[in-house]
Amino acid sequence: MFSLRTKLILFMGILIIIIGILICLFFLIHSKRQQEETLRKLGTSLVTLLAQDNEVKHALNYTQSAFLDAPIKKVQALDMEEEIGYWRISNSKTVMVEENASWLNIQMKEIPTRHGYQSSDIQLTHRMITSSGETFYDFSIPVVEKQTFSEEAFAAQLLGEIPAKAEQKILGFVQIGLSPHKLNERIHKIILRSIIPMGVCIVFGGICITFFFTKYFVSPIRHMASITLDIAKGNLTRTVDIHSRDEIGQLSLSFNQMTKALKASYDEKEKIMAQLRENVNNLSNANKELVKINEQLNEAQERLVRSEKLAIVGKLASGVGHELRNPLGAIRNALFIIKKKSGNTCISNDVQKFNKLVEIVEKETDRSIKIVNDLLGFSRTAKPTVSPTNICSIIESSLSRLKIPDKINKVVQVEDTLPLVAVDANQIEQVLINLIQNALDAMPKGGWLTIHARRENNFLAVTITDTGCGIPDTIKNKIFDPLFTTKPKGMGLGLAISSNIIQRHEGSIDLKSTEGEGASFTVKLPITKT
Repeated sequence: MFSLRTKLILFMGILIIIIGILICLFFLIHSKRQQEETLRKLGTSLVTLLAQDNEVKHALNYTQSAFLDAPIKKVQALDMEEEIGYWRISNSKTVMVEENASWLNIQMKEIPTRHGYQSSDIQLTHRMITSSGETFYDFSIPVVEKQTFSEEAFAAQLLGEIPAKAEQKILGFVQIGLSPHKLNERIHKIILRSIIPMGVCIVFGGICITFFFTKYFVSPIRHMASITLDIAKGNLTRTVDIHSRDEIGQLSLSFNQMTKALKASYDEKEKIMAQLRENVNNLSNANKELVKINEQLNEAQERLVRSEKLAIVGKLASGVGHELRNPLGAIRNALFIIKKKSGNTCISNDVQKFNKLVEIVEKETDRSIKIVNDLLGFSRTAKPTVSPTNICSIIESSLSRLKIPDKINKVVQVEDTLPLVAVDANQIEQVLINLIQNALDAMPKGGWLTIHARRENNFLAVTITDTGCGIPDTIKNKIFDPLFTTKPKGMGLGLAISSNIIQRHEGSIDLKSTEGEGASFTVKLPITKT
């Protein structure tokens, strides 16, 4: 994470570098244009000097190249930096003189000859490049005959009239090529001696100024940050001693006002806390009195629970009378038929019907016995007789007492080396039988029955899962209530008895179910401490 000062230095440094580069680039372009303009003026002066020299005009007029030596030497004397690459003087008939500098390795025939110009203006070709790669600034101008005035023209000038411009006779052409190698050398010197030092000075100076300004702007902010940390630790007496008339000074003034407001709020909070502590002491004393009252209420609640149990027993007795009437009636009718059939000599011919009647008697008798046992189990209040028991044997015994239909797949998963649990084996077996039977009843069309025994911290957990219809969310909080059932033939005591048994074993029984996907009951029993 970069600090604010580092970010400002990086930003200002990049900005200064960009500005320095732009300034240097502008100065370079300006210097290059200036040098090119100087070279252009030199070429114009040299070619004009030769074109206006009388000896050049005589030489072109009479085709005498001897008259050209003196003007050429004069031009060479003016070329002190050896920038002239070549020169050529020609008339309308032939090239009288053409020559290139000794340091230049080109053929004159590569340079085009200027002919056919009708104007006396200087013709300039910028950066002419030969086939050998040499670059020149080419200057050429026609040489015109010296103009003389007639008497008529002189009189016209005196009278203020403008005579028609007479056509000038072109005697020939002067052509000079200047090489830019000296110009490039001067530009390189400018870059090395002026532009680069100027850019370095701009960047260095800008960075120094940036360090100064960032220190000026960031130091007060750092000071305020350190004071903020002290205030966060609880020291509300710190203030910011910055008295500038800029935004930072205004910020420090607002910060000090905020600190004063916080200190006032903190003092007010301390007063409120003192009052709260006093109220807490009063509440503590009141709580002690409430504890005594609560003990009295608990005693009254226990008496009320015993009364409710008696009421439930009365309600159960009514249910027993109603529920036992039907199965016992079925038993009586079945027995009546059996007696009747037993006296008939054709009983051997109705063996199948006889067996069916006996099966009805057995089924209804078992149902009556279960109802009675549930009532007795619910009414018992004695503590269980516990002993270290292997949960695996209880699971096996529970399954052996139940008939699992063929269309239900059974899966039993028991972890190895499970510890013993201190339980009443008969009561826990009754719980598992109730839960497994409920799971089987929830899957009339078949499904999967899964029993998983494992250790969870200081508890041994047994989970019984089915893939039946599940339990709706609206009745989940009622399934452990006595006499609540969703079965057409049931009293709703199985889960209530199971919950009471697990509570007497200091354990718990939990339900997880999604309607339409099945249900899962988990019984947790404390592990025997060794």
